[in-house]
Amino acid sequence: MPSPALTAWSTSSAAALSQLEAAHAAVGGTRAGRRTNTLQLNYAYVLLLSAHFQAYCRGLHTDVAQLLVDASDPEIGAVLDINLAFNRQLDRGNAQPATLGADFNRFDFEFWTVVKATDARNEARQRKLEELNAWRNAIAHHDIDTRRADLHPHEVTLAACRTWRGALNGLARSFDRVLSDRLQTLIGTHPW
Repeated sequence: MPSPALTAWSTSSAAALSQLEAAHAAVGGTRAGRRTNTLQLNYAYVLLLSAHFQAYCRGLHTDVAQLLVDASDPEIGAVLDINLAFNRQLDRGNAQPATLGADFNRFDFEFWTVVKATDARNEARQRKLEELNAWRNAIAHHDIDTRRADLHPHEVTLAACRTWRGALNGLARSFDRVLSDRLQTLIGTHPW
């Protein structure tokens, strides 16, 4: 059973991303080959994908924090509630590896160490997340400079967006499993 955050990622977020893919197909066609007039759709895909993944991560953090609060003495729970969300980086920054580590490490474990140990593919998925965030920031801040060695507009294709989405799907499933296991350790039961 998935967390409420993973359920939302797998349903409403997936539906929104699929709508964008449908718009892409309507503009660019479905056959192979270079299409014109799709670059802005690809940029939109990057922004939407990044936004939905951040919402998933923030939702998962909130779900875990609430379960810890609910499992605690009411007075201790109130302290936990305030401190687990205090200055949470996911509330103001991208869902990038450093942000995720800082916020999820609050649950008293090395988040990325455990995530990478859970699935050998997660190290490569983490790099894809970093790549996506580099593009998200460049697009959102209108900072795509063709002289930069690391970002080339022709690299933001529908195929690239699908690859990033696949990496995030894998990370989301791993995050859910890791946090469920962590809650098992902390409160004695798997919450999902």
